[in-house]
Amino acid sequence: MKLTIKILKGEEYVIDTTDESTILDIKVELERKSAIPVEHQKLLLVGKTLADEKTVASYGSIKDGTKLTLVVKKPDSLRDVIQRHFKKYLQEEQSQRLTNEFMKDFDGKIQQLSLDDLEKIASDILAKKGQRV
Repeated sequence: MKLTIKILKGEEYVIDTTDESTILDIKVELERKSAIPVEHQKLLLVGKTLADEKTVASYGSIKDGTKLTLVVKKPDSLRDVIQRHFKKYLQEEQSQRLTNEFMKDFDGKIQQLSLDDLEKIASDILAKKGQRV
């Protein structure tokens, strides 16, 4: 079966799938076609979020030719990720203080990097993703 995935900014992609495919399988295929990471994808059917672990068949209204909407989620900032992690183990005040200290130290280390260092880091990251600089 073919599903059309409409991205809010206008592009559309056609994905070949089966009833046994999971929503995550669709997202992986969409990542290959669109280069939008799976973790930034949110698929909607008539405004309702589709769960990654469910199959196409579990949504009775998904048929051949169904159009799904893709919302691209903004990734969390480093500060938010660090603070969320600290909150798992510490109280709010402690997690804020440690997050601030971490970010201050991180920013200081970034400031010490040369442009050559930054270019090498960027090249390494792109190479890991299979892209060229």
